[in-house]
Order: sequence, then C-alpha cells, then structure tokens
Amino acid sequence: MASERLVIKVGTGVLTQPNQHLDYNVIHQIVDQIGALRGQGHQVVLVTSGAAGASYGLAGLSREKKPLLRLQLRTAVGQPRLMNTYADFFREHNLTIAQALLTRYDFGHRERYLSAREVLEGLLKRGVVPIVNENDVVAGEALTFGDNDYLSAAVASTIGANRLFLLTTVAGFFQGGDPKIEKKARLLETVEEITPNMWQSCQPTLSMGGRGGMYSKLKAVEMVTSFGIEAVIASGKEPDVVTRIMGGEMLGTRFPPRGKRLKSFRQWLRFGALISGKLVVDAGAEKALRNNKSLLPAGITRVEGGFQQGEVVEILNHKEEKLGVGVAELASEALRELLQDKEAGHGREAVHKNRLLIV
Repeated sequence: MASERLVIKVGTGVLTQPNQHLDYNVIHQIVDQIGALRGQGHQVVLVTSGAAGASYGLAGLSREKKPLLRLQLRTAVGQPRLMNTYADFFREHNLTIAQALLTRYDFGHRERYLSAREVLEGLLKRGVVPIVNENDVVAGEALTFGDNDYLSAAVASTIGANRLFLLTTVAGFFQGGDPKIEKKARLLETVEEITPNMWQSCQPTLSMGGRGGMYSKLKAVEMVTSFGIEAVIASGKEPDVVTRIMGGEMLGTRFPPRGKRLKSFRQWLRFGALISGKLVVDAGAEKALRNNKSLLPAGITRVEGGFQQGEVVEILNHKEEKLGVGVAELASEALRELLQDKEAGHGREAVHKNRLLIV
C-alpha cells in the first residue's frame, strides 16, 4: 500500500457519551487506528472537536449566559484535558503529538497561512502527529470557521492531503434524511457529484455539543474534492473504521476527487483568503478576465468596501455574479479616484492576472 497523507476529523458526538462526558473508549480506538496507519507509513493529521465536552461538569461553566463566552470558557478549560487524554493514548504507540490551535484569520492572511503550512509540514516530516482544533478563545464570531468540518477541509487543502475522513455518529451520507427518523433514507456508498436532493436531505439539527451537521460536512466535501482530494463520511463509533476503509472495505460514503490540484497560491485564494472588498466590472472586463487578462481600472464600474494594496478582493460582473477573487494592486481609495479619471489609470492594473482566480 502506497503511503498517503490523511486528515481525520472527529466530531463532538463521536468523542462524547450521551451525557456529554468524554468517551475514552472511542478516543482510545481512534488513537489506535492512527497508530496503525502510522505503522503502515501514512502521515496523519487529526482534527478534533470535543474540547467543550471535555469541560462538562467543571467549574460551573454552563451557568454563563453569553453563548459565545460560555463556549470560550468551556474550550479554554476542556482543551488541555482533551490533549492530555490524547497524549496518554498516543504514548502507548510511542508517538509524539503537537497541538495546533487555528482560526479562520490564520488561513485568511497569506503570511499566517504559509507559517501554519510550514509548521504542519515540519511536524509531519519529523513523524509527529499534529492535533488541530479551532482556537475558540480568540476566534470572534466574524473570524471563526463555525465548525471543525470546514477547518479540516482547510487543513487538508493546506497540506495537500490525499484523503479527508469526516467521522460522525452516522454510517455515512443518507439520501432522504436522518435514518433514525426517515425509514426510507438510504446510505449512499459512492457519490460522484453532490446533487440538489442531497443538500435537501441535510438535517438542520446539530449533534449534542457540536456545531456542525451533515450540511457542513457536504460543504467540506465540496471544497476538498474540487482540489483533487478524496473525502469519506463515516461513523467514528464503528471500530477500526478508517483502517478498514484504507484496507479496501466499503464503509461510509466515498466522494472521489472531481477537480485538479491548484497551485498553492490559487488554492489559497479559492478557499482561504479573507475578502476585504469588492470590484464590480463591465462586460468587456469580464471577457478579458475569462481570457486570462489582468483587470484594468478602466473595466471597473464600482468599488465596494475599504481595502489596502495587497489585500484580497472579490470580483463581480455587471449582474453582480461572482467572477473570482484576486489581490488588489491598488488601494480602494486610489481605485475610486481612477474611476473619476479614466486617463489617469492608463497602463496601471487593478488586479494582475498572476494573482487572480476566476471561479
């Protein structure tokens, strides 16, 4: 078996019991699987939820009335407890772990993104198992992923993973809704394309203590498969589920890659960059952009928001449909001035073609 780079995301519902306390048996068997995969030569990053669950019953945190602060307090208390649990179990396999607490902001700014990638790469090359979670203590509502499904997709894209495993409390993706409620729901084994009916099958309810759901898993799948990464949704409660799938057993729902791997910079533009403003362009500029040309100030009809040179902007056509994203060569105020004086913008570029992604 050829060695692969894997990202395994484990949800809160998998890691906790119905009473919201940590399920140490499940955590142990997940660590055992990662130990076995490492023994087979695979590199593994674990994206874990469960910090809030690890704090359950401690320090009276549930009495905090502000939801965001309550979450931040619980994860601050629960995170070290969760990591200690992992460290104890990984020690049985003589494996060293590392903690990486990341936010949407870390992926949104190029320098921080490159730093995070370099650290994760360095850990993997040295045989360390990185354990990633969202840094809820500092992530405000505007800069949070909202759930670890999208965080795991971001990590998989950043390190160029071969597969992303999304482990949940159900056996895979069921067409027709939750199989516990809908008797006609059926498990899909392989999905080549996510259909409108599949989105409609996603239940709005969240698992106890979690923030995700099947909708967020499909969004994560949609992203990574477009980057040439295979995704699998499977039950984390199923014994040895990942090692069995890696061995060829048909478990869960498999989503084959449906796109080519983009170069690092364009991949970051597509999934990670934080948008600082918008540029609306005319039909002529749209045609030029689709023909791999740079965006010139003359083709811009409106500038929205305030941004600096070097920040990322969204580009819309005259119907205000998204064309792509790119790095602004000029600040918003400078561009607005050029809209008033088209001649002054002659020979200048608003977004260079090499720092632009048409979607």
